[in-house]
Amino acid sequence: MRDQSVVIRLETPIASYSPAGTGFSARVVGPVLHDGVEILPSGSTITGQVRRSASVRLGLLRERAMLELEFHGCRLPGGNSVDCEVLLEGVDNAREKVAGNRVNGVLAAGHPYSWLSGLWIRPAPALIPRSAGGLTGLTGTIYTRLAPTPVGAAAVLTARLLLYRLPDPEICLPAGTDLLVRVRAPDSPALSPQALAVVPPEVSSWVAGRPDEVRLPDGSLAGDIINLVFVASRQQVERAFLAAGWSASEPLTPRTFARMYAAFSSMRAYPTAPVAPLTYCGKTADLVFQKTLNTVAKRHHIRIWQASPDRTQVWLGAATHDIAIALDWKRKGLTHRIDPFVDRERSRVVNDLASAGCVTGISFVDRPHAARPQKSGKPSVTDGKAVLLSLGECSAPELADAELRQPRRRRITLGTRRFTLESRYYLTRGNPYYWAYRAVLSLRGEAPRTGGSPE
Repeated sequence: MRDQSVVIRLETPIASYSPAGTGFSARVVGPVLHDGVEILPSGSTITGQVRRSASVRLGLLRERAMLELEFHGCRLPGGNSVDCEVLLEGVDNAREKVAGNRVNGVLAAGHPYSWLSGLWIRPAPALIPRSAGGLTGLTGTIYTRLAPTPVGAAAVLTARLLLYRLPDPEICLPAGTDLLVRVRAPDSPALSPQALAVVPPEVSSWVAGRPDEVRLPDGSLAGDIINLVFVASRQQVERAFLAAGWSASEPLTPRTFARMYAAFSSMRAYPTAPVAPLTYCGKTADLVFQKTLNTVAKRHHIRIWQASPDRTQVWLGAATHDIAIALDWKRKGLTHRIDPFVDRERSRVVNDLASAGCVTGISFVDRPHAARPQKSGKPSVTDGKAVLLSLGECSAPELADAELRQPRRRRITLGTRRFTLESRYYLTRGNPYYWAYRAVLSLRGEAPRTGGSPE
């Protein structure tokens, strides 16, 4: 048996409120990392169904949503069936976690605002006699001093509910969502990628001699590296990425930074979020594109610089994958962490543009001087190659049945769910007693038992 990690794109939507037995299909976009062979060629189809699902509903029985998938088989683009085994490895750029073929939802009450202004201040019998004053969160002491009456405390609570919305805890995977799966197939001759016209050799020679390093605003070496080259007009580059489902990034301003923080705090996506102003040869990028799903913490993104030799229209790109948001103590702010194995992101861009029908030529340029092996002391790992893509008109396949019907919930239902989830979260995870308990168990080398799925 041969196995390979593959990116597949959902053609039908599924969610944690989809009934068991709901069928779905997904189209193969390409391998996670191009190594010269493909077990399933791009355009192949993988089918399956929802094995089990569980919605949070009012939060009385479950804190997390759950969606378990079952894969049936594989079909080549011509329609022939192929014996295969498929295991779900992840949902691309999703806030949810995957274990086996099961997608586990997030703890919505565990969003960053919950510890700052959570619903409960402490579990005590005196909570009810203190009327609504105890429901104003960690900052309840200040609030209750400002509003000591039940009416005042209720006003503070109402304001908090309006300002800080609880993230939607349900799992929603619309058509176009990318899944990472491992496919195992019988030992048959591996399929070679479809041959395309070769990029002009003079362009390849020119690229081999170009600098490859990208730098942070302070001049230090970035994890980004020039790993993609596009032979196309500006309009063709823009159309290709938009056809592939990517979005243009907004410039970094106080307003967009505030929107990015709001998206982070509420566990939702910001498809046009700004990126840091990295430089190549002292110049910031001319074009920036990105692609995400339901979180601002994870996204594919690429910075592109115009660099045309002679009369040829050439663009140099540095593609990386943001996989988390972390606190940068040195720069005193939030920053994204990237996947250090940047060759995977190089393959992602090739797969997406080719799947959209935008690639008319492809070539690889060996650059031994640009290689960054592991333990090299540099912030990323790469074989140093650059992929040259010649772009033309795009013909992206249309997604069938792209609408995901969400259940309608009244405000009183949403309010009840929020009260229940925030109460459960506080009593199990969001209070100082629990964190002291975790600290003690951590020192003893034990894992805390909370009765829920692992975070």
